[in-house]
Amino acid sequence: MNVGANMREANPPEQGRSLVWRLVRSAAMWVVPALLFTALSLILFYRASIYKNFNDPLESTIQALVAKIETGPGGQGSEQGIMLADEPIDPRYQLALSGRYWLIGELQDDDTLSPILSSLSLYGATLSLSPRDAKKIRQHSGDVTRTFSVGPDREPLSLVAQVAIYNDQHLVIVAAADRRPAAQAVRQFSLIALGLLTVLAVGLTIAIYMQVRLGLSPLFALRDRVVDVREGRASAVEGRYPKEIKPLADELNSLIGHNRDVVEYARNHVSNLAHALKTPLAVLVNETDGKKTKLADLVARQAGIMSKQVDHHLRRARAAARGQVIGAKTSVDDTIKSLVRTLGRIYRDKDLDFQLDLQDGLMFRGEKRDLEEMAGNLLDNACKWTKARINVRAEITADNKIRITIDDDGPGMAPDQYENVLKRGTRLDETTPGTGFGLSIANDLAKAYKGSLVLDKSPMGGLRTVLVLPMVRG
Repeated sequence: MNVGANMREANPPEQGRSLVWRLVRSAAMWVVPALLFTALSLILFYRASIYKNFNDPLESTIQALVAKIETGPGGQGSEQGIMLADEPIDPRYQLALSGRYWLIGELQDDDTLSPILSSLSLYGATLSLSPRDAKKIRQHSGDVTRTFSVGPDREPLSLVAQVAIYNDQHLVIVAAADRRPAAQAVRQFSLIALGLLTVLAVGLTIAIYMQVRLGLSPLFALRDRVVDVREGRASAVEGRYPKEIKPLADELNSLIGHNRDVVEYARNHVSNLAHALKTPLAVLVNETDGKKTKLADLVARQAGIMSKQVDHHLRRARAAARGQVIGAKTSVDDTIKSLVRTLGRIYRDKDLDFQLDLQDGLMFRGEKRDLEEMAGNLLDNACKWTKARINVRAEITADNKIRITIDDDGPGMAPDQYENVLKRGTRLDETTPGTGFGLSIANDLAKAYKGSLVLDKSPMGGLRTVLVLPMVRG
């Protein structure tokens, strides 16, 4: 059961699009259209209300003019004998080019409006109708027609017209007003409404985000506790969680415990198997000890090889088991310095010069004895072959892993030999003490921890070994 590997895949940063973003986006998908629909509805309602209040006085002016038209002498007259008993009382009809106009006239065959009586505000000008509006007025005689036109000062007008008949004479009564103030009022309201609803939308989005964050905070806390377990800062998922999340936390703890039990069982099983094999091998070696026969020599040599193979596979199996254990961590700085001190005493006759460049605070996510074995084998190999100098560097890689680089000034090796020396029991020089398992063990242990071991030529002239291992974050 590879629980440790599964947890290592769950990096602390959220992968892809976060759950918070999904929930906020789903809420915004109905909040924003609803607010937009509300804004448009309010604007349309306000616009209709403004223009109704704007056009009603024009209709009232037409009704007043219809009521005050007289025929015969007296009042304001004309050649056709049409007069007004008195004019509308709005003073804007008396002010030149004020934006408020009325006109009484006849519709000619060419759809032009021939004025008979008009307000002083027209200042001698007239009001024009489009052919379409003229046709509409003829077809709906007696009804009030609403349309648009252009005033004497080139201002846009809202125009209301109605046909009245006096002594078989069809009179067109028109009232008009500059619609720019109404349009400006609608624009101002639209800007205010959209601005307020935009602020409301932003406020609601922030509120939704905070609500989602608050609602999901137990999940975030659970994620952080799982990271603590993975990084070795805790042995179990701890904390108090809501009833919807608590079963998940309990299952994770149960899974972590089961993983430890399985790993421990596998480790014990491998140890028992190795013990069961090594005991008969020890008996064979003891039986051949001191005997000079050809058979005894063959049995002793093959038993020794088998014993080394058992040791190698035992280390590898234990490392693979430990690589799945959650929570183990080891200081890289302390481990390497301890190894350097030990190897310095072992190879004191070579008077080795170790140059250490170790980044502070690096923690290997694994057991100390595995790091000691990997780094120890690589350093021991460098000590065997170096002339005098060994450089050791430990740093963090771009993908948040530990990189340990060891350079020596020894003879090095050809690039085509790099792959061979990582195989079990391969020795390029039989005169140098060793079993040929050192680099192979380091390589197998690195792979067990999802790391790597790479060989290359050192700038110092010898061999460079680059060991990449997982790191405890935070």
